[in-house]
Amino acid sequence: MKKEWKVAKKYNYLAILIIAVSFFAACEDDFSEVGSDLVNNNNFSALLYDSSSLDAYSVKITGAQTNNFNNLLLGVYNDPNYGMLTANVVSQLSLGTTGPDFGTNPEIDSVVISIPYFSTAIDIDGETTIYELDSVYGNEPINLSVHRNNYYIRSLDPDNDYEAQEYYTDQFSTFEQNYDAEPLLEVSNFTPSAEEIKTLEYNETASTDDEEVFDLNRSAPRFRFHLDVEDFQQLIFDQEGSSELISNANFQNYFRGLYFKSESINDAGNMSLLDFSQGNITIYYTDTYETTEVNENGNETEVTVVDREEFVLNFSENFNVFDSEYDQIPDQDNLYLKGGAGSMAVIDLFTDQNQLDSIRDLNWLVNEANLTFYVDNQVEDNENQPDRLFIYDINNNQVLSDYTSDISAIDNFPFRSREIHLGPLQTDDNGDRFYKIRVTGLVNNIINNDSTNTRLGLSVSTNVNNTQITSGRFDTNAPEQLENIPQMQVITPEGTILHGTNPPANESSKRLKLNIFYTQPE
Repeated sequence: MKKEWKVAKKYNYLAILIIAVSFFAACEDDFSEVGSDLVNNNNFSALLYDSSSLDAYSVKITGAQTNNFNNLLLGVYNDPNYGMLTANVVSQLSLGTTGPDFGTNPEIDSVVISIPYFSTAIDIDGETTIYELDSVYGNEPINLSVHRNNYYIRSLDPDNDYEAQEYYTDQFSTFEQNYDAEPLLEVSNFTPSAEEIKTLEYNETASTDDEEVFDLNRSAPRFRFHLDVEDFQQLIFDQEGSSELISNANFQNYFRGLYFKSESINDAGNMSLLDFSQGNITIYYTDTYETTEVNENGNETEVTVVDREEFVLNFSENFNVFDSEYDQIPDQDNLYLKGGAGSMAVIDLFTDQNQLDSIRDLNWLVNEANLTFYVDNQVEDNENQPDRLFIYDINNNQVLSDYTSDISAIDNFPFRSREIHLGPLQTDDNGDRFYKIRVTGLVNNIINNDSTNTRLGLSVSTNVNNTQITSGRFDTNAPEQLENIPQMQVITPEGTILHGTNPPANESSKRLKLNIFYTQPE
C-alpha cells in the first residue's frame, strides 16, 4: 500500500533557493551540508534531506531462548550465503491424566503422534479440502527420527536463584549427546505433506452390539505418524500403578521427553514450522472385561464388554536446538540478516549530536522519513529471500510508533500487513531489490518533540503481526542494551545481505540513508 503525503503549500524554485541560503546561515560548521541536499521529489510537495549521520552494523546471534515458544522449526535448511542450519526439537511430555487406570484387560491398538503444520485452505475438491503449507522452507527430503531424550529438563534453574529454567538454541551438543540410539520413529526421505488428514473415529452412540459405526474426520495437514505399540506398552501401560505415573513431576523424571532429530541428504533439505501447543501423542486402546447385565426377562447374564479408550500425552515443554554452519559475521561493510540463531543489524540514527541540534533548530515539519535497504547482488533473486523485515526499539524492547499507527495492519493476513511501515521486498526501475522501512513517527518525535534517540534492531520476519520477544545471546560487538530479539527472527530461517553505510564505489547509490521529507514553516 502506498501512502501519498500532502502539504498545504508548494515552493517554487526561488523559494527553495531562499530557504537553502537561510539554512546555511543558521547551521553550525559541521552541518554545512544541509542546504546542498535539498531536492524536489515528485511524490511529495516537500524537500528531501538525506545526509543525517547514522551508523549500522551486524551482530551475530549465538543463541536464543525458545522454551517459551509454541511454534518451533524442524528440519534442515541450506542457505547459499549462510550454509546449513539444522533445527532439532526437544519436547517434554505430560500425562493427560495422572495415576491412570487403564482398566481390567487393556490392549493398545495404535499410538499416533500428531503435530499441526501451518496451512491455508485454498480449494475444495468434492469433499476434500485442498491445502497449501505455510512456513515450509526448501523441498528436498531429509531423514527424520524421534528418540527418547535422556537429559533431565528442569523447570527451575538452581544456578539462577531457582528462577524459571531457560533453554537456548545453542545447546545443540548437550541434547545431541543425550538420547537413546534406538528411535521410537524413523522416517527416511521425509518431506512435509499438504494433504488433508482423514481419520476414522468410533461413534459410541451410533454403534450397537451387532454393528460398529465409525465417523470420518477431516483435519488440516500435520506431522502425523504411527509409533510402535510395544514401546508405549513398556513405557506407559506397564507402569500402571507405579510411582512413575502418580504425578507429572515423577513421570518427567522417568520419561524425559522426546528428541526430534533431522539429518540432511546430499547437503539439501526442508524445514517446517510446527505448532507444538496443538500436538500430542494419543494411545488408542481397548479394555475388555466381563460384566453382568439384566435382560428383558429380568435374568442376569454374563456379557463381554469391549470399551474403546484413549490416553493422551501432551507436549508441555518444547524448545529448539540449532546446529549452524554460520558462525561469524563475514565483515561489517554489509548488513547480514539471517534467521534462526543467525544475525541481525543494529542501527543508530543521528549519531552527530551537533547535527541533530541544528536540525531541531530549523523546526521542520516531517512529512515522511524512511530507511531504504538495498539487497546486495550476491543474494540470489528467488523465493528464498525474506519478504519482510522487522524493525524495533532495542533500548525499550518495543515496536516503533509507526508500527502502532500503521493503518494497513491486517490482523488475519500477516503476509501483507503493515506494509506502510514495514515495506515488503520490492524492485525498482533498475531491477535493484530493496526494503523501505518508514520511520516517520520516530524521526518526527526525535526532531520536534525532543524525544530521546533510540537504538534500532533490524531482523527478518515472516509474520510482522507477531511482536513477541525472547532472550538472546550475542557476539562481543553487541551493544549492552541488546538483550532480546523478536521471536520471529528465531523461527524464520531465511536470510539476506543488505548494503550498509559503506558500499563499494560502484554501488554508492545503494548506500543506506535516512531520507527525511519535510517542509519548512514560514
